[in-house]
Amino acid sequence: MKAYYSTAYGGPDVSHLGDLPDPVPDNKQVLVEVKAVSLNPVDYKAKRGDLKFLTGSKFPKIFGSDFAGIIKDTGKEDPDFKPGDRVYGVAAVIFGKQGALSQFLAVDRKNVWPIPIQMTFEEAASLPIGALTAMNGLNRTGVTEGTRLLINGGTGGVGHFATQIAKARGAVVTVTCSAANAGFAKSLGADTTMEYSPEAFASYSQKFDAILDAYGHMDLKDAMRMLNKGGNYASTMLNPFILVSSFFIRIITSKKLTSANLSSKPSDREEMERLFLEKKLHPVIENTYTLDTAAEAFEFAEKSKPRGKIIVRI
Repeated sequence: MKAYYSTAYGGPDVSHLGDLPDPVPDNKQVLVEVKAVSLNPVDYKAKRGDLKFLTGSKFPKIFGSDFAGIIKDTGKEDPDFKPGDRVYGVAAVIFGKQGALSQFLAVDRKNVWPIPIQMTFEEAASLPIGALTAMNGLNRTGVTEGTRLLINGGTGGVGHFATQIAKARGAVVTVTCSAANAGFAKSLGADTTMEYSPEAFASYSQKFDAILDAYGHMDLKDAMRMLNKGGNYASTMLNPFILVSSFFIRIITSKKLTSANLSSKPSDREEMERLFLEKKLHPVIENTYTLDTAAEAFEFAEKSKPRGKIIVRI
């Protein structure tokens, strides 16, 4: 099969488009003919070696987590899937498992779901990590109708989903973004926008019931100052210092600090699909690449600040 693979951790100089053996699924896996892959920050971080304690030292290694495609083989009689089914899911690139940037992928059944009939491969591949991370962050901060919510980085891969989901729930949403993206944020449903510079945070007097730090780099002092008493803050990049501090902060201020990460709850995926079918949630795809230009896709994902998602078609 054709694959975009790496022979070591690093950049494009250690990555190649070439032939690798077709994967053979074990009895817990299905074989998927991959049609589309979306890139997330976790993918380029894994590729450059930030997560090698999880991804291991075995090479060649294929990266890319979110995928959509067609079931090629179930390996055994399966009540849920059959060859030809359109599916999407997450390939966990850990403990020697391969990612999705290839023609074929052997992936655990539990991480594969049917694609709703109205959804394209590109749309389906865009959803899992970004939308389910957003969903979990909103759940953990208790966002419901009337919640006054701040989303830091509300136009990126996670943030643009969070903005739409929060509005669908009836929240009052303020989004941080660049001035150039303010109109885009409003089109997603943001009620108000603000720049995400330290100066903007320092001068902002609005208080919020919940803050979702989709960008992951909000200063904790700003977050605590901008939260109402009893408010909740969730970050996609909660560092160890904040985890240790969270217990004491909650006792002293009644403010809760927690993480926003990928949720595997079926109820979250069901809500995500329902909102898509109701046209209240749609993935925004900024750039589309092909497997032979995957190096450019990784460079754009890492060095730019994409609006929405980046897709690699296989």
